[in-house]
Amino acid sequence: MTPFTIAIIVFLILMAMIFLGIPVFVAMMICAFGGLIWIKGGNPVMAMSIFTQTPFASSASFNYAVIPLFMIVGTLADITGIAEGAFASMRAWLGRVKGGMLFTVVGANAVFGACSGSSVAGSVVFGKMAMPELRKLGYDESYSMGCICASGALSSLIPPSMSIIMFCLLAPSPVSFNGHNLTMSVGTALTCGIIPGILTAILLCVTVRIIGRVKKGSIPQPAGEKIPMREKLRSLRFLIPILLLFCLIIGGTMLGWFPATIGGAIGAVAIIVYAIAKRIPFKRILDCVMEAAVMEGAIFLIILSGSIFSSFISVSGLASYLARVIANVNAAPFLIYTLVIIFYIFCGCVMDILSIIIITVPVVLPVLCGLGFNPYMLVITLCFMTEIASITPPIGMNVFTTANALRTSPAKIFKGVLPYFLCELAAVFILALLPQLVTFLPSAMGLTVS
Repeated sequence: MTPFTIAIIVFLILMAMIFLGIPVFVAMMICAFGGLIWIKGGNPVMAMSIFTQTPFASSASFNYAVIPLFMIVGTLADITGIAEGAFASMRAWLGRVKGGMLFTVVGANAVFGACSGSSVAGSVVFGKMAMPELRKLGYDESYSMGCICASGALSSLIPPSMSIIMFCLLAPSPVSFNGHNLTMSVGTALTCGIIPGILTAILLCVTVRIIGRVKKGSIPQPAGEKIPMREKLRSLRFLIPILLLFCLIIGGTMLGWFPATIGGAIGAVAIIVYAIAKRIPFKRILDCVMEAAVMEGAIFLIILSGSIFSSFISVSGLASYLARVIANVNAAPFLIYTLVIIFYIFCGCVMDILSIIIITVPVVLPVLCGLGFNPYMLVITLCFMTEIASITPPIGMNVFTTANALRTSPAKIFKGVLPYFLCELAAVFILALLPQLVTFLPSAMGLTVS
């Protein structure tokens, strides 16, 4: 049996194990170990070598330090009032137009994404903050919760995005594109997400207006007193901490002053200082740091097992074999891209975001780059797809998390999230058709994107 066939069988076994509820890192470890032994005809030497060397190499890599650092930024962003300030400012500007409260949710999620990097955080925080007011004003609950859940996905585009960082760290390096070998840069990839994030926010707001026209009574007429321009301008002060933090982390990374890891450290220190200045009790700050450490512990197990599984994929030659097969097929590249998008939606039904990235990137990225798709466009669209997939039934982890936070039925959110799901799916295809939307900003800054 060829290594390729073995890899396909092992991959199917992995998917079955995950679907049966076996922890992802356990399933990947078992499949990688068994697959490596199978490929070598029962000889465990290579498997033992990879299982001893990879954990040390991953643990010793400073690149992964950026993950807990950005997690600290995200956990402290909530208790320091940054999220509340973003919501208050967006509401002052958008609250008086039809659908304004949902526009506020979308805008606040986009702004909050500039320091949280987590879609779940945005959905939960703004769900608790906005739903009481949305109910009071007469907004349809199902569509409102769907909007809250879907707009949380903006955190995967607006830097610093945890999924983009993970994608770049796990991407094969270098990547072959247009006859050149391109090394993926975290800073460049984060920059690529800014325009797509703004575009998606606009499309979500358009979707809100369409729902208001199609579903009569779902979006009420604006109510309340008109807010003077002076008050609107004063509300912008709430955005100052976010903008400063964004400029500090992303600005320095994009300008090449420091790598993303150092940017994460600077951001973490800055927000801790801000929390102290806001007189946040030291115990709460420490709790946030511990929460980030616990989350990192769980994520690192998946990273470790994913690295080992990626080694198995590399040994099997699965990615290169698929690239050759697809090259010999007369199917249009965009059709292959569409099949990958459908595959990501399926993965989102059974896996969490990080697991999707770890399992698919070593196979999917080289294949699509070989078909002529820009690797940075793929980073943005595929990371976004992991977020979109997380709001699809029957699993939809972000939906269940939001439903638990709002004490409501996941079925109600699944019903209301459908138009927003279609909207974000459309954004993924728009970016594939117009990759310049992804590469324009970093190109204008002189960064290498092709």
